[in-house]
Amino acid sequence: SLVAKLGRRFAGERFHTFSLRFADAEYDETDFQRLVAARTASEHHEIVVSRGDIADVFPDVVRHAERPILRTAPAPLFLLSRLVRERGIKVVLTGEGADEMFAGYDLFREGKIRRFWGRQPTSTRRALLLQRLYPYLSRSPVHEQALARQFFGRNIAAHQAPGFAHDTRWRTTSAIKRLFCPDISAAVERSDAVTELLSMLPAEFRRWNPLAQDQHLEIQTLMSSYLLSAQGDRMLMAHSVEGRFPFLDDNVAALANKLPDAYKLHGLDEKHVLKRMAAPLLPLEVVARKKQPYRAPNALSFFASDAPAYVGDALSETALRAAGVFDVKSVTSLVRKCQAKTGGGDMSNTDNMALVGVLSTQLLHQQFVAVRPGSAVVPDLSVDVDYENRQRVPA
Repeated sequence: SLVAKLGRRFAGERFHTFSLRFADAEYDETDFQRLVAARTASEHHEIVVSRGDIADVFPDVVRHAERPILRTAPAPLFLLSRLVRERGIKVVLTGEGADEMFAGYDLFREGKIRRFWGRQPTSTRRALLLQRLYPYLSRSPVHEQALARQFFGRNIAAHQAPGFAHDTRWRTTSAIKRLFCPDISAAVERSDAVTELLSMLPAEFRRWNPLAQDQHLEIQTLMSSYLLSAQGDRMLMAHSVEGRFPFLDDNVAALANKLPDAYKLHGLDEKHVLKRMAAPLLPLEVVARKKQPYRAPNALSFFASDAPAYVGDALSETALRAAGVFDVKSVTSLVRKCQAKTGGGDMSNTDNMALVGVLSTQLLHQQFVAVRPGSAVVPDLSVDVDYENRQRVPA
């Protein structure tokens, strides 16, 4: 919203804004988007994305991502970049980086609460702060207090250890390992990605304050390899659209890194200084609202009655055995679990990531291994001569 408002100052007579809408109300932010579009007096373009739309384009998304992905969130952005291109726009400004630079994610608030709790692990009142997290999730981990205290309280004594705030994320994601076939499981057990990551941290890392540690890890992992790659540039460039990220400008990043923690995470108020700066420029409803991260429907997108045929093919016993990555029995059990949920409800975060991870890996195998891409035709290049400057210029 702030990027759009500031960008409007430098635009000509026409200023275009683009936004995603979702058929599922849980993910939709239409009202806020339209408030900002009205404030910026932009020529606004919207696209409504359904679960069926996600399923339809997912093979193309995987082909452009060229890696397994655990979320369907790149799919709506693939569709949005197509809309941008259809409107004749080739370069867009986006807001990526604001949450990393100014501590906007729930992960940073969660880490602060868990460390606060870790200093007095017997306190039950401190654990109640967890209830202020994840209000936007239909299956929020804080709804069941006993389970929440057990989940978030695990390893709480290590609250000073590097990677402490990310431990819950890594633990949840590692549960996907249960789906690997025996050979892959054995290979995975011989390596430890988290230990390897922590061994590569800067020598001065332990001297940094906890928020700086958490920000560094988030930037080096999720932002760099996923948000700016599989979900960012690759979805934009699938339609030859270039992204520009003002919050990741060197000067902005340097300023953010110099700010005191309380300017970024003020109590549990995320992006505090950024909100104060934006208050005179944006609608109050946008500035004052709680953070709602960009999310999209996941596993259940692939199990509607009219689901594309490729889903069943990719998750079939034949295809699973051909790829040799996943255990057939485990994946079949997960698929049946998804099918049972099509009448209502949602899957857990772990099961959502697992299903999307399996499907994207299977599609990669089909697209790049089972059927190898044909070799590109080598173009017949010629050379033109710029006689005025006497330079040889490749055609």
